[in-house]
Amino acid sequence: MKGVVARLLKRLVKLCMLAAMLGALALFYLQIYFQTPAAPEAEEQTVTIAAGSTLRQIADGLANHGLIRHRAMFIAYVTWWQPGPHLQAGEYILRASMSPAQIADTLRQGKVRHYSLTIPEGLTVREIAAIVAEQQFGDAATIRTLMTDAAFIASLDLETASLEGYLFPDTYHLPRSISEKALLTLMVDTLRKNYTNEIAARAEQLGLTQHKVLTLASLIEKEAQVDDERPLISAVYHNRLRKGMRLQCDPTVIYALGERFDGNIRKRDLQIDSPYNTYRYAGLPPGPIANAGRRSLEAAVNPAPADYFYFVATGSNGQHKFSRTLQEHNRAVQQYIRKMKSQR
Repeated sequence: MKGVVARLLKRLVKLCMLAAMLGALALFYLQIYFQTPAAPEAEEQTVTIAAGSTLRQIADGLANHGLIRHRAMFIAYVTWWQPGPHLQAGEYILRASMSPAQIADTLRQGKVRHYSLTIPEGLTVREIAAIVAEQQFGDAATIRTLMTDAAFIASLDLETASLEGYLFPDTYHLPRSISEKALLTLMVDTLRKNYTNEIAARAEQLGLTQHKVLTLASLIEKEAQVDDERPLISAVYHNRLRKGMRLQCDPTVIYALGERFDGNIRKRDLQIDSPYNTYRYAGLPPGPIANAGRRSLEAAVNPAPADYFYFVATGSNGQHKFSRTLQEHNRAVQQYIRKMKSQR
């Protein structure tokens, strides 16, 4: 009896050893699989993981693209071997030369594909909304609604009736799946980064709130085409504000006209009854008329030490003629008119 038990024990030990060896071999093979790409060299592929996809559906999609060789083993790796955060939906750039472990890590971290979205300086929110829609980063109507949505604006910790002037012009690198709220939040956060402590300190010295700085910067942005002239244009506006003169800024009239503007400002347009019409109302308009860039923000709080009160476009490389008196300005205007007639 003892001999039978001994033999059974020996067999059981051998079976356990065999099972352990097979298990070790299986784990070794699995480890090699998880670290071995489906192909040594491969081009990038764009793979979209739809929202709500199951792990099996994701594995099927990866296998169909030739990115993994064994669906079941990939599922086992994600579920048991290296459990972690869920695989995230989105658009990814993957290669068959990536190991299953690398692919799983990419999907877990949500390293989705990013595209460039360039917002030029001096655009209105409506113009920005049109670019966003054209580049397929969001819906224009939704952005136009959010720009005056009191609850959304309050969530951004802003005290303003509109996001006009608070969306910083820049080149953004974004996933296609970004929401309109997330995009606008990012643009407002980027403005905060560019509204530096130096700008804020200088604004305080001048007695200007951030809202007024953004408003003044938007006027400068719409008028200036040459960087060196931004401080000079700023000086004109600061001088006029100090004297209580009307700013008489054409872009504010264009903003007041909105979609009625057909490319030409007529004499009757200068009388439009709008708080944005700086020909009719003194002081700054109630808010920005565009979204200004960093150079105009800096110019708004750092006007040139000049005693100019007037300027007129010369029609030459976006430059302006600056004048101290109305007589000088009128002569400059006549000179510009004669120049324009001679070029026709």
